[in-house]
Parts: sequence; C-alpha cells; structure tokens
Amino acid sequence: MLAATPSAAQGRAAQPGDAMVFVRVVGDVRIDYRDARQPVTRRDVEIASGSGFVISPSGLVLTNRHVVEPDAEPRPDEPVLTVENRRIQVFVGSGGSAGAWEAHVVASDAANDLAALQVTAADLAYLALGDSDAVEPGRGVSVLGFPFGRQAEVAKEADADVVPQVTVTRGSLSASREDDAGETRFLQTDATMLPGNSGGPMLDEDGYVVGVARMKLSADANAPGAGFSVPVNVAKDFLDANGLLERLPVVRLRPGVRHSLDWKGIAVELPEGFGDRSPARVLADAGELGEVAFQAYRWESPWPLPGLEEALLGGAAVPGFVPAPAVPGARATAPQRRVEPSLAGRPASLIGSGTGTDALGRRFRVEFAIVDLGREKVVARYLGPEDTVAFNLGLIRRSLRSLQATPLLVVPPLRSLADASLEWAAFPNAEGGVVLPGAWPREPAQDAACAALPAAEAGLLARHPSDYTIVLRALRLGQDGARLARGLRDCGATRGAERSAYAFSFERLGVAMAVRGAVVERGDERLLVEMEAPVAKLLVVEELYTRWLETVAERRAARYAVAP
Repeated sequence: MLAATPSAAQGRAAQPGDAMVFVRVVGDVRIDYRDARQPVTRRDVEIASGSGFVISPSGLVLTNRHVVEPDAEPRPDEPVLTVENRRIQVFVGSGGSAGAWEAHVVASDAANDLAALQVTAADLAYLALGDSDAVEPGRGVSVLGFPFGRQAEVAKEADADVVPQVTVTRGSLSASREDDAGETRFLQTDATMLPGNSGGPMLDEDGYVVGVARMKLSADANAPGAGFSVPVNVAKDFLDANGLLERLPVVRLRPGVRHSLDWKGIAVELPEGFGDRSPARVLADAGELGEVAFQAYRWESPWPLPGLEEALLGGAAVPGFVPAPAVPGARATAPQRRVEPSLAGRPASLIGSGTGTDALGRRFRVEFAIVDLGREKVVARYLGPEDTVAFNLGLIRRSLRSLQATPLLVVPPLRSLADASLEWAAFPNAEGGVVLPGAWPREPAQDAACAALPAAEAGLLARHPSDYTIVLRALRLGQDGARLARGLRDCGATRGAERSAYAFSFERLGVAMAVRGAVVERGDERLLVEMEAPVAKLLVVEELYTRWLETVAERRAARYAVAP
C-alpha cells in the first residue's frame, strides 16, 4: 500500500504543478513470442505512464483513457502482451510532493479518450476548469505534463521511487477543430507535446483548464508537430454523463431561451432557470444560480463607453454592480449592425470583464455588456465567484452578445406636470397607501434617495411614463424616531412649522440629479414623500411635487390608513 502524505494545499492550486498527477500503471505482463521461445512473465512492472490532474478537492482526477487502459493490440512484428493484475498509482504534485495513492477508474469514454480516477483523499489542491468555447485562437496557452515519465529525470538514478517533476511548455491556441456536426472536438496548439503529456491539462492565460492533452500530428513522436487537446467542455459532458460533475466546487449553467422584456425595452438570451423577477422598469433582475447573478440596468448618461466602464468597475458609481473595485479584464468591441433606431433593438457596443476581491476576501468576476443608445445606456452583467464564472464563460458571453435594447426616453416632458391627476394606490403586501399620479407606472419601493434614512416598512415608487428619470417615491417609515432623526440630519433636513424637509443634489453617471423630500406625520405613521429628477428637468416636476406633498399632508388622519 502506498503511503499518503497530507496535502499542504486546500482549494484551488496556488501553482498548477501542485495539482498535477503522474499516473503509473503497474501489473503482471506475459510475453508470448511469435517463434519457438517460451513465454516470459514479468510481475509488478510499469506497463504505462502518463499525466493527469486533480479537478476536485475530494480526489477526482481527469486523464486520458489510453493512459490507464493502454492499447494491448500487438503489431505484426511484435510479441503478444497479456496484462494482468493491473493497478494504478498516482503521485500528486510535481515530484509527488502532495502524496501518493492507488486509484481506480470511476468512468471512461473510449470515443473521446477520457477517464476519471478516484483516490481516497481530501482537501487536495485542484485545477479549476475553464470554458473551451470562450478561448480564442491566438491566445496564449500552457501544456503541463510528464513527458517521457521517469526517463526525464536524467540527473537521478532510474528506479521505481523516482517521481518526475512537471514539465511546462507554452504556445498559443492555433485553431478549434470541429467534427462533421460542427461541434468542437479538438483544440490545436503549437505548444510542445511529447509522449507522456497525454492526459495533462492545457491552461489558458488565466490558469484555467481549457483542454486535456491527447495527441500530436507528426511522423516522429519526438519531433515537433501540431498538438491536439480534448476541449474541456467535452470533458464536462463526460463528467456530467457519469454523475461526476456535482463533485466539482462549481455549478454548470445550461443554455436557456431568449427573453423579450418589451416593457423594459430589452431582449436577451438567459441560461436555463434565469428569468426576470424585478417589477422595476429600469432593472431586470434574473436572480442567482450557483452564486452567479444576472442583472440589466438602464440609465441616462452622456458618458462615452470607456468612461462608463471605468465608473462601473470602480464600485461606487452604481452600488451593487460589483462588490468592490474590480480590475478590468479582456474587453471586446462587438460588431455593430445597422438597425432602425426605434423599431429594432441595438446590439451590445462593448463587452468586457473585471475581477476583484470583496470585503471578505472572496474572489469575484464580473462579465458585462453595454448597449449605447446615445443619452441612454443599458448594461447587463453577470457577477459571481471567479471560478464559477470562468467555468461558464462561453455561455455567459453568448448571453451578453445576444443583448439588445431600444430607447425608452422617447418624449421627455417639456411642460409643467402640475395638472396630473392623483389617484389612490395601495402599498404592496401591506396595509395603507398613498396618492400618486394615476397614469404613472408604479413599483414597490423600500429605500430613499438619501441613503442615511432607514429602510421603509412599505412603499411605492412612480415613474413618468415617458421619462423614467422623473420619480416620485412614498415610503412608510418605522417607529424608531431617534434613528429617523439621525438620518434626516445626515440628509441635511431642516424642521419647519409642519414637517422636516430636505433637498440635495448628486451626480449619477454624468447627470446632475436633484432630490426633494419631506416627512409627513399621519397619526402614529411617518410617511416619507420624495421626488427625484435630473436638475435640468427640475422645473418640470417641482410644481407637481409641491401639490403632491400638500395633498398627502392634508390627509394625515387615521382614515388615511384605508383608501378614501
């Protein structure tokens, strides 16, 4: 029995070599010659060796099938070999630094030359799987493995205890080779691949596995030639078909359908299980699967796309877009298609990414697309753990490339809105309500524009039907008067004869915004009445806000708890 030393690493490998596996197949061999010589039996000999790599902390190893099930078909001029009592030894880490185990095959696939091995171990360092659909020709790749096995350790005595150090070769992805059905079956690379590299990983520039080394084209196995790897997405399908994918520390997203959100003016293809659940007109929120969340935002902004991208990744311009400042990643400009401005959706103008670390030290990755509608910008983003996003990167980017949007700022109001009729509106999922302009679409609301104020117990928000930047907000606040008073002071409120009121301005993505707010006492109830609009449009809505506030204040008796 092989002795196993405790692994010093836990989680994703700090260095790729920490998760590399030298595979050694051992057994008894009977040699039957094709002449009069007697058969010869050799016991406990190395039948084959190759490469593999750990893909989960629980000891799941991925390699080629031919590494652990070598072809025993003899050539016409060679003896017939019969292999018995085969066992598989695996040495984890460069030089076996993480330990040695006996492994067994839990799944194999002859068509794609893949095999999964299991060792009795825990907390092994592993290599994170990327997405072979997202890797582009010309980008750098690395191939890791143990070419020539123990023979490569030329400075050491060649014996059974020698475990080779990992070999790394670098090159670029030359091409993706498809089968007759148009499916990618091989990734071609100019990185050197030699006998013994089989089963090792091909890594992208970020260190994610995008392929499993399999073979190369060359008349001489030791001569230079094009190398080929099995795409990692084929390996994912193999693991999935054998019930092994759930052992990986990530979740696989599945292709879904196109969602046309006409009221919000966007259309996008979303993975299976995602669907918009936000009642807000300027936000599509599809929730979270496998810790990956999708949202699409709409803003008025004059900023050019690079400036908007910088602001979004900075973490402060739009709270929640990223959990902390992110370092920009690869950015690609999507091809523009000629469209009718108001009849067809415009495609994404910029697709980019960023990575960072949140306040708890967790790595995250954001992938986003921006549709430039002139003074309007629509931004869709996927946010989640770095490894999970990389695992699903091809599907995520396909979704972002599908994003289309149409303008919603069609006819900005150019006259006073003071004559807008006010109608009763009940708070969603709560007793009571408030009057709001009858023709304005409404949404549930909880937070005021002034972030210092406490979250509301219930609330409503109404947007002008042709200008979503003009907002009226009514929030029923809790009974904590001291907390409310502190928040009002922080908002700059002043106490008048009848109520506390505040006014302030701020900038949102290059647009100067104005806020007017006041707290109305209605018996034992406190109602925050707030208006938010661009400074340039302030005169359009101030008269309506004043009349609205006065109407609410006049009806502050207990009877206001039910519809009048």
